Amino acid sequence: MIYIHELSDFQGLNPYTTSDASASSMFKKIFDGLLEQDYETSELYPSVAEALPKVSDDHLSYTFTIKKNVKFSDGHALTSKDVLFSFKALKNPLIIDAAPNRTYVDDVADVLTPDDYTVEIKMKKPYFMAMFQLGDVRLLPKHVLDPNNLTDKYTIAETNDTTAVASNVAMKQFADWFSKAEIKRDSKYLVGSGPYMMDEWKTGEYVRFKKNPNYWNTTDKWREQQPEMIVGKIINDRQAAITALKSKELDFMEYVPPPMYDEQIDVAKVDHLQKELSDQSVYTYIGWNTARPIFSDKKVRQALSHMVDRDMLMKTIVRGYATKQNSPVYQSRPDYDKTLTGYEFNAEKAKQLLTEAGWGDSDGDGILDKTINGENKKFEFSITINAGNEARENISILVSNELKKHGIICRVQKLEWSVFLENTRSHNFDAYIGSWVNDAIPTDLFQLWHSSAAKNSGSNYVSFINKRADELMEGMRLEFDDAKRNAMSVELQRIIYEESPYTFLYSPKYPSVYNKRLKNVKFYPVRPGYNICNWMIEQ
Repeated sequence: MIYIHELSDFQGLNPYTTSDASASSMFKKIFDGLLEQDYETSELYPSVAEALPKVSDDHLSYTFTIKKNVKFSDGHALTSKDVLFSFKALKNPLIIDAAPNRTYVDDVADVLTPDDYTVEIKMKKPYFMAMFQLGDVRLLPKHVLDPNNLTDKYTIAETNDTTAVASNVAMKQFADWFSKAEIKRDSKYLVGSGPYMMDEWKTGEYVRFKKNPNYWNTTDKWREQQPEMIVGKIINDRQAAITALKSKELDFMEYVPPPMYDEQIDVAKVDHLQKELSDQSVYTYIGWNTARPIFSDKKVRQALSHMVDRDMLMKTIVRGYATKQNSPVYQSRPDYDKTLTGYEFNAEKAKQLLTEAGWGDSDGDGILDKTINGENKKFEFSITINAGNEARENISILVSNELKKHGIICRVQKLEWSVFLENTRSHNFDAYIGSWVNDAIPTDLFQLWHSSAAKNSGSNYVSFINKRADELMEGMRLEFDDAKRNAMSVELQRIIYEESPYTFLYSPKYPSVYNKRLKNVKFYPVRPGYNICNWMIEQ
């Protein structure tokens, strides 16, 4: 049994209605995709599918052949009917919580199943990442999640038709059923064909996973079943988690805050622990809600970026274990725009921009103000963070203190993780501190930055809306020439940089600590950066 640290309860374990990174690292062990990603090379390889799909010359048709020995954890065979059901469920637009994940299959026009082991997926238009996104859809069991065959009463085409959606009773009934809280976390609904299955979830304490006794794939080196059980132990205070590491109640902490990593983990004194510093494809940022009047002017957002001392934050918060991040693209990708140097810490430049944006101290009380919609508004706002995240709390305090020097009042608001997620997805915030994982794959920023993702609980939390940016993101999805697509990506990055809806902070290295009884612990560029399935326990 392996005990790993979780800072908070998962949002859920249903792969369609859950989007937080911690949960995704586990539900991908419960649910298989047609294809999987090699941890070392980042290349796709066949999993449930016998081979990579046959792709039509016009990039509009992807034909997969399913292996005949695939079974769900309850012993039922996985067939093309389950693949069709999975796409119908994910594409149902009435399942609001699935909106962030649905963007990747928006352009699926139809799914044909001529027999139990053949699936032909038709696209409305070409998409350069289609093979990856189609292959990555986690496959769900129709017999478990659609017992009344509601998805038989609507087609893939109807999920793309606003009129059909409004009039289809079955689509609404299925969405209501699939959106229930228990579908996200009850083990009787979390039935997959992957190497592990959810065993027990005790809120606020742990989530336990056990081997799938009917696991079919004994030849995949990346989806082994080495640990008998994997327990995500929920400790929402990292100091307490370090104590648990030292007392052998935890085996692995994915992230130890750098000050604690440097000062509290002495492997010479606590010789059962091993420290590991790894590069991770993740970045931290401050998001400004551009729909709020005080943040609607890009000059204000630029000014705020100039008031953030990133060098000081990197030194103070992560002990220098980081590199500056200046755009939303993974730094190792060829299209990452290295000419963007970031907003330098420059209070005078910030004051100039705020003055140009109409902010001043008209009443001499030391707080900036401006007349907005006929009413005098003070420059006051709240910055939201998730409780228990010391790094984000420290960033928010340091930024708040700096802003106060310049007549801006910034209050720190700490929320429990699920509330934090709900507030950001519903745009119920002024500003927040967040992180995104950048997969080691070609760039597609649609989910985070397209204007359509600012609606219906999409991931464009900051309500960034820019016509040219939308055109570039739409064009990138249609472009199969890497050089042309990279040029479009560079232009897009420069627009985002200029508009400054995020203040990009840094890409941290991950200080991890694990018990030496774990063997074969390795770190990779593919999320979550490690593969528990392959870890072995020294007896």
